[in-house]
Amino acid sequence: MTHAFAKDSRACAACVSWGGDRALSDDNTLVHVDRYSAEGECRTATSQDYRKVTRSYHTCPTWAPLPMLKKHGGRPERQPVFASRPAPTAAKPAPEAVAAAPVRAVPEAAPAVPPPPPAPPVCRSEPLDLEQIPQIASLLYVHWRRVRRGRPMPEARDIDTAQIRECVPRLCLMEPLRGGEDFLYRACGRAVQRRIGQRAVPRPVSDCHPAEAAARFNADLRACLETGEPRGLLVRDDPMLPGARFVELLLPLADEDGRPACVLAFRHVPGG
Repeated sequence: MTHAFAKDSRACAACVSWGGDRALSDDNTLVHVDRYSAEGECRTATSQDYRKVTRSYHTCPTWAPLPMLKKHGGRPERQPVFASRPAPTAAKPAPEAVAAAPVRAVPEAAPAVPPPPPAPPVCRSEPLDLEQIPQIASLLYVHWRRVRRGRPMPEARDIDTAQIRECVPRLCLMEPLRGGEDFLYRACGRAVQRRIGQRAVPRPVSDCHPAEAAARFNADLRACLETGEPRGLLVRDDPMLPGARFVELLLPLADEDGRPACVLAFRHVPGG
């Protein structure tokens, strides 16, 4: 007997990065597995269960729906709603007891000194092996390698977005300014645009992100352009995705003379 999971169930069976056997329903709103406890490997590098075997009903904060489920209404932003009960109020004392209680002088307490606010987390990135990037980012990396056709890197015009349609909402085309001191958003996908919270094109990174996050992103883009090599990164404490981490894939692109000219940045943030 098979078991079905809904498009927004947040279960591993409906996640884009789950490696178990499954099948979509005819209307692309359900995922069928052979049993409720079917098993498969987690392939999301930012998940606490990465490379572990999880059951089909398991879930985690990095869940993202299969592309066809997302087209038919599956959204990662939907969260389960839990009913909350009001806290019980303490019983009021009887009026007679209040009147009979003696009045005592309470010494004036010294004003409490508030503790210093905690230091905000530092936005940072660390290298990530390209074999550990999410499956959707791997599709982009494979396409980049295919279209370079023996060259060190392809040109921007070689990238065919029709073949990497699932990646487009999280893609940005970045062009260097002032020798790589800052970078300009030449294109920005919908998912990244929503996380930035403002129109990014055509504006520099320093205008679209807080200073610390902008410095981190510019430094990683500059390193990718200088080396001419693809870079996988695990980004932590970025204000664009507070309290979480995400994978970034930076791919250099060349000009007509074959020199590094811009960077194709894939940022694996929720949404689409």
